[in-house]
Amino acid sequence: MSAVVEYDCIVVGAGIEGSASAYHLAKKKQRTLLLEQFGLPHTRGSSHGQSRITRFSYRQKHYMQMMEEAFPLWSVLEKETKTTLFR
Repeated sequence: MSAVVEYDCIVVGAGIEGSASAYHLAKKKQRTLLLEQFGLPHTRGSSHGQSRITRFSYRQKHYMQMMEEAFPLWSVLEKETKTTLFR
């Protein structure tokens, strides 16, 4: 008989948005389950490939505000993982 596991949050999709959400939930001590339909890493996501671009300017104001918050968080993630994410 399997043990029952309870989660505070379940995130569906391990793309950039889902992974970021699960990462921050786990940092806040939330029992988090991240589900992805494909094995990782895979080439089916919109963030795949060498030629991806990160925009800072958007027509929609809320996207621009998100980017202002995101860039410092990318730096924190680089330090925590000892990985260069931007060149």
